[in-house]
Amino acid sequence: MDAVERRIASTGAQLVILEKALDDPRTYNEDRNPWMKQFKKTLEDELAKLSQLHKESMIRKVADHEDEKNRIAEILERVNDARVQFELGTGIAVFKIVDAIQNDLRHFLADHLKASHMADHKYHLSGNEKETLRRAVCSPGTRLRIMNNIIRWANDTSPESQSLYWLFGPAGSGKSSIAYTIARRFEVTSDIDDTITLGGNFFCSRQFDETRRVSHIVRTIVYHLALKCESFADSLRHHGKFDTIHQGPRAQLRDLLVEPWRRSESVQSADSTTPGRYLVVIDALDELDQQGGSDFLRTLLNVINENLLPGLKFFVTSRSNPDLVTYVESFARKELYRLQDVEKEEVHADIKMYLEASLPHFSRQDEMDILLEFAGGLFICAATLVRYFARHTPGEQRKFIHKHLSTSSTAQQASLDATHLLDMLYFQILSNAFGGFEGDAFTDRLRILLTFLCTSERTSAHIVAKLLISNDLEEIDTDVADNVLSLLYAVLYTDDHRNVLSYHKSFSDFIFNQRRSTERFWCDEGGHHQRLTEACFRVMNAGLRFNIANIPSSFIFDFDDQDLPSRVEQNIPPALGYSSRNWSHHLSLMPSITPNHDSVLCIIENFLRLRVLFWIEAMNLLKVCSLCDPMLRAACKWATKVSFVDRTTSIRFKLADPFV
Repeated sequence: MDAVERRIASTGAQLVILEKALDDPRTYNEDRNPWMKQFKKTLEDELAKLSQLHKESMIRKVADHEDEKNRIAEILERVNDARVQFELGTGIAVFKIVDAIQNDLRHFLADHLKASHMADHKYHLSGNEKETLRRAVCSPGTRLRIMNNIIRWANDTSPESQSLYWLFGPAGSGKSSIAYTIARRFEVTSDIDDTITLGGNFFCSRQFDETRRVSHIVRTIVYHLALKCESFADSLRHHGKFDTIHQGPRAQLRDLLVEPWRRSESVQSADSTTPGRYLVVIDALDELDQQGGSDFLRTLLNVINENLLPGLKFFVTSRSNPDLVTYVESFARKELYRLQDVEKEEVHADIKMYLEASLPHFSRQDEMDILLEFAGGLFICAATLVRYFARHTPGEQRKFIHKHLSTSSTAQQASLDATHLLDMLYFQILSNAFGGFEGDAFTDRLRILLTFLCTSERTSAHIVAKLLISNDLEEIDTDVADNVLSLLYAVLYTDDHRNVLSYHKSFSDFIFNQRRSTERFWCDEGGHHQRLTEACFRVMNAGLRFNIANIPSSFIFDFDDQDLPSRVEQNIPPALGYSSRNWSHHLSLMPSITPNHDSVLCIIENFLRLRVLFWIEAMNLLKVCSLCDPMLRAACKWATKVSFVDRTTSIRFKLADPFV
């Protein structure tokens, strides 16, 4: 067979393949891949020309002539050009199809898992969110030893390597910076020798609802992992029980992580000689509501202890928990975990580097030694000092150091409480801020501070002022609340919406602990929630009314009323909106034994008798009507717990129920 015959046979075979593909709707879509039909037409045209040349009786002779050789070369070149265009177009089409499949998967998982985006280390922080979440890698040259230990553990593929690394230490010791650095290390700046990649992460924060709820952790980690591991995503999609997102952590871990991972493991092993390995990072479990962090970690440890999850490793940070340490020590499979306390000596060197960069005028001075000694190995202590000094001159800073930080160094060294030094700093900041106030002026400012820390939602100084009344039953001026915020700039700040937040959970821990904050600054949390409960009902009784949004007709649907949002904003001010959404939260946190619970019961009864329907209407306008039923049930539960609920009040709870 000569060269022309071989070309004819090859081109013909390609045409047969294309014709079959064009006839199969599974492999051909004219809208997505028009290049296939174009390539087929080119092959048909050029094959006809080759065949014509072959049929000429003197083909072998004329083929020696340059003219005929050029004609054949041109035909083959056109075929080759068409093939290149076809391959390029098909490659682009395949890329688009794969991208579309990935987007479909992403949307499917997002709809079914409802993962937290703020909890992801890659979440883009804008404006004051950078201060709110305060995520940052470790400063260059710091935490090297512990970072290298974690990286070595994560990359260790030996069977003896632990599945979970638990980094714990006191509040403010820099655990979150380490976790953030590790997460970025294994996803953004990974090393060529890494044997593992970041599979999922969850950075807890009390500042936002979605980052302080334990129910969001597993669903978010699973969402991340499914986007990284195709076999796990496929297993999750077909076998995951997505209804368990409304259940506890153990059910979520079992039905959304353990079982789908087991099913995907066999697929990974069959498809690759080196199955994928994934690291899961969970930071600051102590930031979760109530005891959610400790309970979640205990559940996670139990699940890992009960199930083999090859290919998965967990890196977790939290505060020290001696009871949990003792519990883990009882595990028979010791290789499952690694406990690592933050080394004070290493932290001391890193804090020195931070202070010298922030307060360079004290470098190599006696004041730097005093600051280091006072910080006591707590990053948050050093950071609070730096923020406090921001509004003081170097001379004022030096005076503060020698007056308040150096005189008690012996007592500091003798203390066994890791947070003792931080407590001293918080106490001094509060003393300096409120030292010039006595009587009602002091009481009003302290109540404002306590309200900043006790509200269910992050609130503005304006809302806090509207919720509170002074001892003479007058409303507290918003300027006073702004003044408190200004005086406590070292521990409080505002976000883009002027909502007030604290820099670190250790400050609220200090305020709510009577032993640590003493009687002068201590917040009786239960008692203050009673004050806020009464405040919410006072605001609602004054503001709720029939047809509060002035809707002209009951026959108009809300979505057809173009001016409704502006009227809602005008007639339901922020303080009334907060009170309507959160009165049951404060009520549920009141102590069960209180001398004034009868007055609260009376307030609730009057509310159910006179205002409950107006409240339901307001909640509907605020687009949170679904909260009405659980709030009423919580109120009924509290009332039943603290006192006998008479038949009338009980009936009113039941009568309100059908309207929600």
